[in-house]
Amino acid sequence: MRLLLASLACLIALPAWAEDVAPADPVTPDMAMPTEEAAPEPLVKVRVNGFLDTRTTGAYASVAHLLPADDVAHLANLTEGNVQLKLDWRDKATAIADASFLYQKGGLYYGNDGTGDRLRLADHDVAAYRPSAVLSEFYGTYNFHEHFNVTLGKKRIVWGPGLAINPTDLLNPAKDPTDPTMQRAGSWLVRAEAPFDLFTLSLVAAGKVTRQFGGIPGGLVYYPDAHPATQYDKYGNVQSDGYDNRPHYALAARAYALWQETDLNLYWFQTQQYNDAFNYKNRVGLSASHVFFNALELHLEAIGFQGSSKAYFDLDCIGSVGAFQGCAMTGKTPGGYTQIDDDGVRVKALAGGRWQFGDNASFTFEYLYNGEGYNQSQFNNFAQVMSMRPQLLSLMDTAASLHQTIPGNALSFLNPTANTDSGAPQKFTFEPMRRHYAFFTYLHTMIADDWNINTVVLLGLEDLSGQIAPQVTWLTQEWLNLTLGGLYTIPGIKSLGAQVGDARYTENGMQPTAWRVFFSARVFY
Repeated sequence: MRLLLASLACLIALPAWAEDVAPADPVTPDMAMPTEEAAPEPLVKVRVNGFLDTRTTGAYASVAHLLPADDVAHLANLTEGNVQLKLDWRDKATAIADASFLYQKGGLYYGNDGTGDRLRLADHDVAAYRPSAVLSEFYGTYNFHEHFNVTLGKKRIVWGPGLAINPTDLLNPAKDPTDPTMQRAGSWLVRAEAPFDLFTLSLVAAGKVTRQFGGIPGGLVYYPDAHPATQYDKYGNVQSDGYDNRPHYALAARAYALWQETDLNLYWFQTQQYNDAFNYKNRVGLSASHVFFNALELHLEAIGFQGSSKAYFDLDCIGSVGAFQGCAMTGKTPGGYTQIDDDGVRVKALAGGRWQFGDNASFTFEYLYNGEGYNQSQFNNFAQVMSMRPQLLSLMDTAASLHQTIPGNALSFLNPTANTDSGAPQKFTFEPMRRHYAFFTYLHTMIADDWNINTVVLLGLEDLSGQIAPQVTWLTQEWLNLTLGGLYTIPGIKSLGAQVGDARYTENGMQPTAWRVFFSARVFY
């Protein structure tokens, strides 16, 4: 706008410049030179930018895998219009908004005709491909003092140094480890922070979004329609009008210190039905990061807690649908969150390193230990129940009278507790079921000034199944990026997987999608 006004002023003044101008009076030392008054600094600095991105994906899903392929679109498009607004008030306060509208459409669905052959299904409504609005961040920060500020709104706060995944991040929607920078969505919270040169103290209270409309929360902490009357949904979960009437929140405290050029963090969390099934669960964690030789960065983050938020199953109750039903009707829980109040201590830990090459390239290796992951027998039980999933859902749909005889948590694993505010759709959702994983990430930017390549490999170390996600981006203009990428499922070694009848399934081999290829164009403004 200023450039436009200046140009108009020049055009207006141009005729006067073309006229003969009388020589100016000579300047004497006693005459004061006129000075230009500096333009007043605006009260509020405003910055607006964003992008328009369209991504077309082609995929192949196998109907022979353990999990159903019925809702996997073999051809899909996702178009995102994004706007980011930042307001700065003279270093005293900052307000930021990051909002997107997502239009998406999926088609070409295939299922199993009962004999194992592929059957073309009619295009149908799938929630994952519906248009939606996403408010990734929407918050304000006020600096009461140089060493004290308060933030209120929706913000993504990640304290851990891990790249692919953060075991200590209990507040936000989970990352996609094959594209960890894609996730921008945060959580609704209030944070008080005291920053100093060598240490920082932080306190956070976050509420789960229990209902939202167009990206705007319609319920926070409590479900708006909850009431004491007990009802059941089709999965057998105890509900109140479809929702429970307990609070859903997370509390967190962090102490950060810089010591001997090492970043150190200590954490404390308490969560109540927030991003998992835990009730009033206290957890403590730590992280550390240090750079050696100006090229090698090593990091560690870990969190410890009691109990497990995973679903476990009784071996005597999962041999068949009849055995499952018989256990439930006699009061024996076939499966559910049976170890949620267990006294055993479990740890989730990530250790890794990043080597920075001199040519804008880096390689990162990380190892994840998931202390509440399944051992081999527990994984076998999980696979057995997943093989029965269609029959169990049909059982609950057709036998309404069973609502009175099957315990509320008998089939709760089919509809696990999760944060409903997950942000933009992800290429891959990672929920570790086993105990040992490795992540490899290679990133090379500014190749010939306008090419970037990025390859991520996720590998489950117990059956060597995983995902590989290569991606290349061409920065054609300052305002236009073109990206070609893919996602390929590494089937792993079946003999190390779970036994279900005569078949064996690896962790990633259960998933229906064998591969995906996508092309996207992003225009910045």
